[in-house]
Amino acid sequence: MTVYPSKVWNKAQLKQHLNVIDHHLHEAAFNRNAPYTNLTQSLFIELLSLEGDLLQQSEQAGKRIDFLDEVGSNGKIQDITSLIYSMRQSVYNFNANRHTHENITVIVPDMNHFYGAGNGYFPNGLFFVCNHEDELAFFVGQDRIYFYRHLVRAFNEARTYLLATLKEQ
Repeated sequence: MTVYPSKVWNKAQLKQHLNVIDHHLHEAAFNRNAPYTNLTQSLFIELLSLEGDLLQQSEQAGKRIDFLDEVGSNGKIQDITSLIYSMRQSVYNFNANRHTHENITVIVPDMNHFYGAGNGYFPNGLFFVCNHEDELAFFVGQDRIYFYRHLVRAFNEARTYLLATLKEQ
């Protein structure tokens, strides 16, 4: 069970969180020619967690980030927020009764990434499609999320809404 923030952040907390996400979005590991390493995978997993928190904040403040562009649906995915929540759940499993770092269990699903337009099979046998030459696609199992069209856009939409909505404290 993932534990999401239970109260809406104030503007100072929001700005701090936005800075952390923005830093992740500009990591060299997400550049076109960067190799796919454990660092890339770790940053992607952390980015899913950070964006999940941000989207939860946006929803609690009154606006669900709900665009559908190329999100896909396999019965459990409603919009970009549910895609990020689903992927986040797929890569983490937290024991809610324990609060120490040692008790976090990381589940290793089939994770892949592909930059540019193309399709084919990953070495682990999963089929992939990326429709955009300028896009980085991450795959967690059968689910695909685009870095720019999904993660960056969701960040920008939530940031714009929350900065306009939250009060200074």
